[in-house]
Parts: sequence; C-alpha cells; structure tokens
Amino acid sequence: MQGKYDYWFSYHQHTSISNGLGYWEVMTKFEDYIDYAIKHHIPAVTSSEHGNVIMWIKRKELAEEANLKYVHSTEAYVTMNLDDKNRGYHTVLIAKNYDGVKEINRLSSASFNRKDGHFYYRPRILFDDLKETVSHGNIYVTTACLAGALSQTYKSVEEASVCKQWIKLASDYKDNVFLEVQPHIDKEQKDYNEFLTQVASAHGLKLIAANDVHALNPEHDRLRKIIKKGKKNSYDDDDKFELWCKTREEMVDTFREQGVLTEQEINDALDLTVEIANQVEEFELDKSHKYPHLYKNPEKEFQNRIKQGLKDRGILDLPKEQRQKYFDRVKYEYSVYKGNGAIDYMLSHEDILNAAKEHGIKFGYSRGSVSGSLIAYLCGQTEMDSIKYNLSFGRFMNPARISLADIDVDSWRPDQQWIQKWMLTNPKWHAASIITANTYGLKAAIKVIADGMDRYAGKPAYIQSIRNQIGDDGFIPEQLYEDHQQLIDDARKVVGVIDSFGRHAAGIVIDTNTIDDAMGIQTISGWDYPVTQVSMKEIDHFNWVKYDMLGLDNVGLISKTAELAGIKYPTPDSEFIDFNDEEVWTSMRENNIGIFQFEGDRAGKILKDLFSPQTLTRIKEKVPNVKYMDLLSLANGAMRPSGAGFIQAVTEGTFKDNGHPALNEFLAPTLGYLVYQEQLMEFLVKFCGFSEPESDLVRRGIGKLFAC
Repeated sequence: MQGKYDYWFSYHQHTSISNGLGYWEVMTKFEDYIDYAIKHHIPAVTSSEHGNVIMWIKRKELAEEANLKYVHSTEAYVTMNLDDKNRGYHTVLIAKNYDGVKEINRLSSASFNRKDGHFYYRPRILFDDLKETVSHGNIYVTTACLAGALSQTYKSVEEASVCKQWIKLASDYKDNVFLEVQPHIDKEQKDYNEFLTQVASAHGLKLIAANDVHALNPEHDRLRKIIKKGKKNSYDDDDKFELWCKTREEMVDTFREQGVLTEQEINDALDLTVEIANQVEEFELDKSHKYPHLYKNPEKEFQNRIKQGLKDRGILDLPKEQRQKYFDRVKYEYSVYKGNGAIDYMLSHEDILNAAKEHGIKFGYSRGSVSGSLIAYLCGQTEMDSIKYNLSFGRFMNPARISLADIDVDSWRPDQQWIQKWMLTNPKWHAASIITANTYGLKAAIKVIADGMDRYAGKPAYIQSIRNQIGDDGFIPEQLYEDHQQLIDDARKVVGVIDSFGRHAAGIVIDTNTIDDAMGIQTISGWDYPVTQVSMKEIDHFNWVKYDMLGLDNVGLISKTAELAGIKYPTPDSEFIDFNDEEVWTSMRENNIGIFQFEGDRAGKILKDLFSPQTLTRIKEKVPNVKYMDLLSLANGAMRPSGAGFIQAVTEGTFKDNGHPALNEFLAPTLGYLVYQEQLMEFLVKFCGFSEPESDLVRRGIGKLFAC
C-alpha cells in the first residue's frame, strides 16, 4: 500500500544544540539535516531541541538560504504542577505560524524561570499554560517519545488522571494535538504504540510518525555513543534504538517489522507529517533598528542634553570662531543621528552611564569609533573632544552607514558587574545577557573522543601527550597521524559541535518591546539574570541593540590611584596633567607593567626602542611638535599584524617618503604611513575626492578583506 507522498517529515530530531542543558547526546549539526533534506527532496527542515529554542533564527536563515521552509519547533518538558519534583514529560511543539513561533518562545522563556518553580533540573512548561496556548490554534503538539506523558502514565493507576488530561487535550483539539508513534523494535515501544492506536480509534485522534532523531546517520550515531561513553552519559537505554534519519521507505519497513500498526495506519501517520509541514506558514522577521524608546519626545530630550553639554564642557566660553566649529559639528552630527534613527540609542546609553556615575563608577575615556562623536563627548559618553583631537565622526556614524550604533565602555571589573546587573533589572526595558556557544576545537575533540575509546580511556596523560603534539593552527605531524589515525579522523568530525552554552562577558541586549517571545530568553548556571536564546550574530543581523560593558582593571587602577592621591579622576581635559612629560614617556622603557595593551615582552621592546633618545631625535627632526600620545598610538598600530619593515621603521623613527609634500605632511605623525582607520578615511576625502560616507564604505570593505 502506498501513501499520498513519497517522503515524510521528521519533527522530532535534535542537533548538538540539545547538549546545552548539561546532558551530552548529539554531534549532528543543523546544516547536516539541511543537506539530508536537499538530498532526499524534502522541502522543509526543523530541529526540536531539548527544552530550548536556542539559535532558532540562525537555523531559519540557514534553511531559507537552502530554499527550504523553516519549521519552528522544540521538545519541551511539561509538568502538571510547578510544585511537583519531576523533570517533565517530553512533548514536541511545532509552530503553525509566526504567532505560534512567539508563543513557543514565550513558553520556552518561562520554562527557565528558576525562582517560581518552572526550572527543576530542566526547564519545564506548565501543562495549563500549554493547554491555553494550544487553544489559540497557532501550534501543533505531539505526545513525543517513551518519556512523554501518555507513555509514562498509561499503565499507572496513581497517574490515571494525568493520562486522562492529556487524552482530553488531544480530543478537544484533534487538529492540533497528535499521538506520536515511533518504529523502534522494542517491547516497551510496541506496547505503547498499541495503546496509542487504541486511544486514537476510541477518540478519533490522529497518529503521527517520528523517529526521535539524535544522529544524521549510523556513523554520527557511532561517534555520539563514543562521546557519551567517555562522558559516562546514559539515558533510558536510548542507545539501543536506531535514532538516525530514515527515509520513508525505511520508516515503513521498520514499522512493519515492529508489527503493531496496519499499513493504512503507517502511511497515514507518515502522510500527516507532510500535511502539517504544508500547513506551516512561512514568515519574515523584522530587520528594522530596535532602539529602546524611553522618551515621549526624544529629540527635545536629546537637544536639551546637548545644550547642557556645551555649557558643561566650556564650549560656550570659547572665542566665536572656535565656538562655531563646535556648533557646526553638532548640527551635522545631530542630523546624522536623527536620519539614522539613533537618538533613542544615545539617550538610553547615556542613561546607563549616568546611573553608574551616580553610584560613583568611573569609566575609560573612550574606546573605538565613538571617540569621533562630539555629541557623545558633550553628553559624557566619551572624554575625547573630537574637534580638539581631529577625530572623524564618519567612522562611528554617517548617512550611508545603516548598521546600528555601537559603543564599547570600559569600567573596573567589580563596577562592570554592578552596571550589568542594573541594566538587566531596569524596569524601563527588557534586557538579557547574550548567549555564547562553546564548541569543540580539534584538541578538545581529540580528548572527548579518546575518553570514550578503549585504547585511550582512563589515560589522561597519554591523551594530553597526543594533544601537545598538535599545533595551535591544527597542524598534525605525519607520524602522529599514522599512530592515531582513527582517533584523529573521528575527532575532525566533531570539530565545531556544540558542547555547552555560556554568556558573553560584556554584551547585553536591550529592547523596550518584549524579547521573551521575539527572541527567547533563558537562564544559565551561575548567572541570576536572563540570557538570550539567540547568539550575537543573530542579534546583530536583526538589529536588536546590544550594549558592551567591558571590564578593564586599568580603569580601577587609575581611579583608585587618583583617590589615594587626593586628585580628581584624570581625563584628557585635566589641566593638572602634562601629557607631553618626557620623563613619563621615557620611563615606559624601563617598565611596561600596567600600560594598557603594552604589557607583553614584544610590546615592551617596541616601547623601549620607540622612546629611545636616538629614535626620538630622528622623529623630532621631522615633526618638532610631535605628541607622545601619537607615538604611543603608532606603537599600538605596530603591535597589530604588520610587516617587519613597518615595525622597524616605527621603532627606529624612519620616515617613508611618499613623493608629495602635502602627503608627507599629512602622514608625518605616523612616519609617512597610512595606519589608522580614521586616517584612511581622511586621506580618501582630502586626496581622493571621496565623501565621508564613501570613505567609510572603503574602510569597512578593507576591514572585511583583512578579516577573511
């Protein structure tokens, strides 16, 4: 007997994302299921991760890049009562449409709540909440595997009421809740399938086929079992089942061998998987900038703060001609902020800094391109006067730059924790730290495979000796490969597989719209605050706003030193500091400890050579009024990946003649070399006729080229 379709669709399948809850069980990646779907002419793809929707946006994008329909799903853990001490019944949830996506994300987010009882060893969904969600008609539900509610209760007198509640849920929503049958050749599965066929017949319910896929194929299954063995993981004898992708023909054959379902039931259960996939609606995600909206009239608020900044920074006291330069720059920057819709971002960012300043927290003077914004200086978001130091605003923001504003802020590490917690608990918005995935590199993969192989198990020193012979670039000596070929070949297949999840040390996403449904949030061990279920790249791509609050001990060192010395926290505007004090700069030759980004041996040698009397003499012959801070910046440029000739030129004070007086004058502060990004942009504008936005496009293009 033939079914309606020559393929079926697998909803109940996992990728290595499912490893994130602490129980390692999968080495297959989502890309593998995409390749499988293409090969077998299946027009859609999904993965239902255990207890989460992590990286769902990335999976959607990968699917659609392959011209496949993305189906949003998860294998949730459902509890009947939050007070019950159980780990929840396995239940597969499938989104019918975008409303269903948001509802599943919202359920998943709530399941991680560790304070109200939802989370108990695992993130748990409350049955009543599931029932309410099903009633909206936006999701499908399957009763999942042998760890599902019906399987766990149908033989129990004590839990008969639970079984009845699930059957009633399916009976009340026959077009949305289905009884999942699996083809495993196992007595427990056979008995359960017989029960499900009886329930389906008695209540007019539909059976849906699944295989609880934990591996792409038998080879992936072999490797996952090796790793599980090494990690000493086991669960309900699941390793005796064939938990890999099967074609429709293979599913039919296995169901026949199992001998429970009729031919009609087998084909109907497989056909239903396709019919559901056909009913799933495709959707587009909003890529607009998601700046938090905190003020009814943000423009007026922004203008007031700029005016106050002009007064506080002493700009209004400057001579008229000089003052006009600031006014013109403010006018231009304001128009760009307004045109890019970034006023709300600048306001919210300043609010964060102001809250910390009221708490006595000090910040680094500026990091990155925001130094070029005069308005950021006026509003206290940087201590760098971009007019005074001739810094480019266009690198930070310009009319052609459609990417989000991004400001990195440094504070002392203990203060960083206070700021992050304030941000994550502020009632004015929704916020979460950003998830990070911990994946296997080659050396880690060798260890995790070796731990499960008899030849290496229990021999950590032996395993480490193998890993020590592998280069940091992944180079494997020929003899080492010959001696351990199977281990190395297996390990290579595990590279890139997710082992666990953590949080980004600095990044926090903020939105005045809800994020538990739009992206999904969770909790992780050791952090009492929400963490996103989507990664940094997903957040960037869909223009949620992240705020980077970094921890830097140098800021604390400066702050505490100033406090002990009885002086104000020093800034570039501090009149009591001589930034050209030669004794300070030459002292760096003797000891580079505590100098930010210059504490290593290589950096110390560069400083020693650069600030030698001979080098300084050569430089001053060309640039009599050279600023030592510029030289330090030049040394920082030499620290980056660069040619030996450039490093030598810097440390010896040798100038490069560019063959044109104007160009030599322009590049004099950097010894005739084009070094900085802002310098590149200024060169393109002054010498090549580019507009500032065009120069920024070139700068970014070069940056991407060198990042490849």
